[in-house]
Amino acid sequence: MHVVHCTAPLEDVLRIVEYCRNYNVKNGGLFEVYPDPGENLFMIIVNSCSEMDPDYELRPLGAFYCNYAGPGVITIENDDPYFDGVESRKRHVTAIKQVIDILLKEGFPETHISFNDLRLATVIDPAVPKGPFLSGPASGRERFFLPQVS
Repeated sequence: MHVVHCTAPLEDVLRIVEYCRNYNVKNGGLFEVYPDPGENLFMIIVNSCSEMDPDYELRPLGAFYCNYAGPGVITIENDDPYFDGVESRKRHVTAIKQVIDILLKEGFPETHISFNDLRLATVIDPAVPKGPFLSGPASGRERFFLPQVS
């Protein structure tokens, strides 16, 4: 289900699109930006990262959409309340929302957000205890950390 996450001035939305372009996968970042032919609508894929494994292959975590529902509107694919999805999917949606909020607040030119500190993917680490916010699929534990901004 596609839902509105937030609205912002069009200039701010274009600023975060440009930020994601500058910190794309080819440049060592986490983002993939896919514009429409007119460069008005944008799909931005956020990939997962691992600071525990430098050879970790990036995997798509989720996506958000800029200007699809109108100028300055940021939408996401939210969980369908009638779909019994995997618990980790709910955390991925939460993480995408956090990334959007951080980008709107901190994603300015010349600002570096260390997304290497943002561990959003399932990390198989039996040393990590299970807890109410750390419990995940049987194969591992999911940990969510906010990035450091400098």
